[in-house]
Amino acid sequence: MEQIKLIQVDARKRLEEIINHAWVIFANQYINNKYDINLEAPFQLHFASVIKQVGEIYCLKKHEIISVNLEVNMGVNNKNYIDILVSYFDVPTNLEYSIPIELKFKTKQQSAEDIGALEMYKDLYRLERLLNNENNNSMPFGYFFCITDHHLYIQPSAKGLRTVIATYDGYKIKDNFEYKYVETKTGKNFYEENGGFRFNHQYEFSWENFEFNSNNHAYFLKMRLDTGSSL
Repeated sequence: MEQIKLIQVDARKRLEEIINHAWVIFANQYINNKYDINLEAPFQLHFASVIKQVGEIYCLKKHEIISVNLEVNMGVNNKNYIDILVSYFDVPTNLEYSIPIELKFKTKQQSAEDIGALEMYKDLYRLERLLNNENNNSMPFGYFFCITDHHLYIQPSAKGLRTVIATYDGYKIKDNFEYKYVETKTGKNFYEENGGFRFNHQYEFSWENFEFNSNNHAYFLKMRLDTGSSL
């Protein structure tokens, strides 16, 4: 006789299952046009709603609480807003974990692919810094999610900014390398405002694809960032 499949009791592993399960559900809802999503804001709203619903199902004990909040300022004095913060709290033990999530939604109509790539790196860098903050012991990992219909984010660029600030499928962000590009006005202005990005760990762009037809694709990216460990 086989044993019934058990859900993870460990809160950190369960949070990971919740977010991954919610992502699969949301991606399929997006593919099937359950929501009208043309900007990042509705992406954020509906994905957070799915996480909340799945999280409540995954609460196994009476005194467990899963909360999902939007636009949470993690910087206290300096504004550092995270798109989604998923939190777990066990009342009797005071055990608490929080998972920060950053999102990007980029389309062909928006164009400005160089800015889009720079913004992705900025979000990833902010997430890594947040997770590596010694005061954030209750944050074991974080996630970056992106949806686009634009193949230029998925394919290698032959020239220009995205040869350095690369987001193509299979590209791995290097550790201990300063990412900056000042040979164009876009890159120079972005560098002057935000500086360069030097990551402590490596992160790989591993895109997933759904083909509506030969001229219409949706590309989905999920990247997990761990506290103090290379991926």
